[in-house]
Amino acid sequence: MFLNAKRNSIFVFLVILILTGSIFMGYKVGEVAGKEIINTHDVLQTFEIEGITFKPETSIYPKEYMVEDTEPIIYKDSQGNLLFIYTYGSFVERRENFRENMMRDQFSFTLKDKTFFSKLYNVKNLELVYAIAYPSIENTQAVINKLRKVDQVIFTDLNAGEEIVFTGESPSWEAKVSLRYYEHWWTDSKNKLQYESYHTHAPTLTYKGQIPEQAIPMEYSFSTSTSESKGTQEVTPEMLTRVIQLGTGGGNGGRPRVDDTYKVKITLDGKTEEFELKAKSDGS
Repeated sequence: MFLNAKRNSIFVFLVILILTGSIFMGYKVGEVAGKEIINTHDVLQTFEIEGITFKPETSIYPKEYMVEDTEPIIYKDSQGNLLFIYTYGSFVERRENFRENMMRDQFSFTLKDKTFFSKLYNVKNLELVYAIAYPSIENTQAVINKLRKVDQVIFTDLNAGEEIVFTGESPSWEAKVSLRYYEHWWTDSKNKLQYESYHTHAPTLTYKGQIPEQAIPMEYSFSTSTSESKGTQEVTPEMLTRVIQLGTGGGNGGRPRVDDTYKVKITLDGKTEEFELKAKSDGS
């Protein structure tokens, strides 16, 4: 009788394991990216696959964080960081009801003596707010790494984000632009196709010439048929020995395409060089 009970227990355990595995295996990395409309379960399963687990947070009242008539569903990860999920019928409805610029102050809050930094994400028909406690000096890098991970999961696995890398060089310079973007389409009840997009571009420079003995002025510009970014700054000898980060810009307007060309102009201490950047091929 004891053996029968033991066999039954093992059988039940195996059934649960198989069912759990079937549910989990039903989701694959990138599967949600192809959906026009997603839900909370899609978000949680995608994070789970990427190693971030969220559990329901019951100590916070959703009504206190309502946006118009929409209450969030609130979750917490293993580090105590919070995820607010606002669900709408489409990204058109989300844009009409969730005004990011008006909401930022609402998500700067303190709970249990912890002050939270919040980052807002447009994700198709959802608005996600990831709230992370302000880091102490000891764990700043860990927090940065966690935010990068969350950013990457949302950009790639939920928003179907893609990246194009443009590169080129001149006698004294190497330049690169990383263009990250996503595009969404949704067919409304009137069978009209709606469109939403967002992109960021991050240019960098690497100097190949002779390093000066003192700081010198630098001017630069990166331009395409749809955009231009430019600036001036003083660069030190030490800066010229490493990759120079020129910041990140972006928006939801027109963006460069894979067959576009960046025209780069750099003037360092009065010497000007001009060259072009092309998109890297998949095999390069």
